[in-house]
Amino acid sequence: MESLINFLHASALAVPILIVLGLWVKRKGIEVDHIFLFSAGFIFYFILPFTLSRSQFFYVHTAYTAWKKVFDAVPSQTWVWYFISVLLFYGAFIAGSWLGSRRSTPTARVKNTIDATALNIFYAIALLFVFLFGYQLRSYFFWSYQKSTQIPVFGSFVAASILLMSVAVCAVVYRYYKSDTTKSLLRSFIHPTTISYGVVAVLLISMGGRVIVVSSIMMVAVFFSVYIRRLRLFTVITLFLSLVLLAHILIIWRESQPFSNLQDYYRQYINLDVILIKLFSENFNVSYSLMDFLGKYSMPLLRFPVVLLSNLIALIPSFVFPGKTAWMLDFSSIGYTIGSPAGGFNAYVSLILNFGILGSSLFLFGFSYFLQRLKQYRSTVFIAIYVMLSGWLAAMFFRDLGQTLIKEMLQFSVFMPLALLVLSRIMTKRRKA
Repeated sequence: MESLINFLHASALAVPILIVLGLWVKRKGIEVDHIFLFSAGFIFYFILPFTLSRSQFFYVHTAYTAWKKVFDAVPSQTWVWYFISVLLFYGAFIAGSWLGSRRSTPTARVKNTIDATALNIFYAIALLFVFLFGYQLRSYFFWSYQKSTQIPVFGSFVAASILLMSVAVCAVVYRYYKSDTTKSLLRSFIHPTTISYGVVAVLLISMGGRVIVVSSIMMVAVFFSVYIRRLRLFTVITLFLSLVLLAHILIIWRESQPFSNLQDYYRQYINLDVILIKLFSENFNVSYSLMDFLGKYSMPLLRFPVVLLSNLIALIPSFVFPGKTAWMLDFSSIGYTIGSPAGGFNAYVSLILNFGILGSSLFLFGFSYFLQRLKQYRSTVFIAIYVMLSGWLAAMFFRDLGQTLIKEMLQFSVFMPLALLVLSRIMTKRRKA
């Protein structure tokens, strides 16, 4: 049994790496597209927890004890089915993308379907909400992350920030395709929407929203590498190491406290042991729910997503319907009690409890097919939608699937750009009339 588990574990680790390497060779450069980012999240959140469990390095750390306890409770046979199912999930995602790419990519010039006035209207609305909710949080910025997230208006501020980010992405795409002359990505970024979001991103980080900010950086990488120029391996490695360094700096900043001397500071934050623990803390925190689920429950083959569908009510803004959470189901309401003490809820558990093994495979197949077809549309709005949807895949999709699908993806990455498209067409028709 142990040999079979090791073989399946190695296969689940090798397959996405080989797929990404194969695409790199085929495309003669790296595209940070939906396959690349899904593969990165797949390895980090689905495979790496088991890999880290085999390392003796973490055994001496007290923060690892609770995680190791729930990991040891998972039967060996369950691990076999787990790796078979995740390989099925990844294969379904790749198959959906492959089928979606069977049609040739259009070579026609990109249609700039965004109207500047409509864009400014959305920017004003987003800025209004950011100021409205940010003003109520003004005394909590650069404060305690744990305390700030308990404030009711914090969620509204995060939603307003993501709305502003969505407008900024649309603005960058619009400005890049605005002129037929020589294009400049840097010039496209010099816009009030991007500058405003840069300020808001700092405020988000001060309150613990680093995953959202990292996702927005991924969106920049998607737009550049897919639609402008493919990246070299050195560039991708540099970007990855920069994000890792940034994440560590943010953790140090958030947890910093006064020290009597430099040696104490070094011992607490700079030595290799602490760096590794803090870098992989996201992995341990999010995978706790995975281990707890695998140790307690079996994996259904097919389920109807009642929990996910009930959460569609989250599309209604909190300031419009403050009591909406009372109408939303969670997994405990359908008989599953799963621990997640440090935040984050592994996407595998969400997929299984919403769709089952076969249903999750069909969902990922259809989702990937949609992304691949979207990637081939030659329209600024659909380019913006693809860029945002792909950007959420690396982290948010795997650590909070339900909210990411409904809020970040559906509401802010699909509905908002489509609403901008509708308003743009209305204003264009009126101008022509």
